[in-house]
Amino acid sequence: MQLSNLLSRSSLAIFGTISGVIFSSQSAIAASKVVIDITGPIQASVKVKDLRRFAETGETTKTIRQALAASKDINPKTIRGIMSLEIGADIAKLAKVLYSERGQNITKAISEVVQTRYDKESDKALRSAIILAAIDDNRISILEIMEKYPTTDMYINLAKINEIVGKVQEAIGNLEELLQ
Repeated sequence: MQLSNLLSRSSLAIFGTISGVIFSSQSAIAASKVVIDITGPIQASVKVKDLRRFAETGETTKTIRQALAASKDINPKTIRGIMSLEIGADIAKLAKVLYSERGQNITKAISEVVQTRYDKESDKALRSAIILAAIDDNRISILEIMEKYPTTDMYINLAKINEIVGKVQEAIGNLEELLQ
């Protein structure tokens, strides 16, 4: 067998192995639960599959009911709608925007609310989850982002949501222009 033929087959085998590992372990890496900081030291841990069921059917678990009761300003129907709202996003344009300075500023702002366990590289984890959510169908939703979040737990700080919303809304308006 010629050396060039062997090398091309080796690179295909390596690429196939890496692809298999990435795609077979993708769901194993994804978040299995969302930990919500309700107020101060009070936290609620909710399974992502329970959040999906809540968004799709309105069915709640005890933990979801407690989290909704503790955050009185939040309407459950609004939460359901926001979690299941899908936004079309071409994956190539989305990745380009998320890696731009403006996109990085948005993910940093959102990562003040949505965090990894020790708040390390939360913006990068969020960016990764957004891109992974869009890979299948060029659409993203909050639920998909939760399901694709690259750590076992996603932490949401409810106390900081209101201070971040304005920044994010302004930035998203600018991003919509870039994505078109």
